[in-house]
Amino acid sequence: MTLEFNMTRWPFTNVAVRRAISAGVNRTALSVKGETGYEAPATSLSALILPSQAGYLGSQYKNDVKSTNQPKTVKSILTKAGFKKNHQGYYALKGKVIKFSIEDPISYSDYYADIQLMSSELKSEGIDATVDGVQASAWYSDSAAGSFDSIVHWGNGGTDPYTQFDNWFDYTNSAAIGKSANADYGRYHNAAVQSLLSKLSATDPSNTAAVKAATLPLEKIEATTLPIVPLLYGADWDEYSTANFTGFVTAANPYMNPSPSDPQLPYTLMQLKAG
Repeated sequence: MTLEFNMTRWPFTNVAVRRAISAGVNRTALSVKGETGYEAPATSLSALILPSQAGYLGSQYKNDVKSTNQPKTVKSILTKAGFKKNHQGYYALKGKVIKFSIEDPISYSDYYADIQLMSSELKSEGIDATVDGVQASAWYSDSAAGSFDSIVHWGNGGTDPYTQFDNWFDYTNSAAIGKSANADYGRYHNAAVQSLLSKLSATDPSNTAAVKAATLPLEKIEATTLPIVPLLYGADWDEYSTANFTGFVTAANPYMNPSPSDPQLPYTLMQLKAG
């Protein structure tokens, strides 16, 4: 689960703000209170899915994010960037206040609880983040059209880093504000990242070392500039029986997203053996 910013809007055009928001979120509270313990706090700003993608993770990004919020870090990041608190107690830069909404469907009760928690946390730290609860249909249309400040959204999953990075950052899948995007809902446009995605796409996925080498530059850009903020490692529900078949996805062998509704199902079926 991630917090995705509309990168065309203030205050997300300022990297210090994005970093401060990340530091201001209590991921443990989201995990325990919002997700009733089913989804673990993200441990790396690289945005890789861990531990299943640990083989691609740069050592410098291992455990580089705290599970609880860090008010002192928020203050340090913003004051160094020139922000000062106004009379209402919110940080501002040259009169422009850090103010934004987090949009999510009210019916998605866990996500809705998460954005309420984040709003409360960030407000206490001088960031005016408000809750924007909407109908699910509005959330989907707003996400595609870029008609939001920020949204909580799941990642694209998958066993390799390309799957999720492409979903977040490939602007060929995006669209102009007001037009319908298939991905990159935050309208993140970065030519260097686009080139890195092309290189990663052309890399043999069976060559772990080569995939890691192609992924590390993307990890660095994500971890240091945070176009999206990793929050939690999403749960995926599946049920199976080994009475007649073996070879299912397990924690020890997480070769594929195990959800039976996903397009990867045929691959999972190919791994099964009778007995």
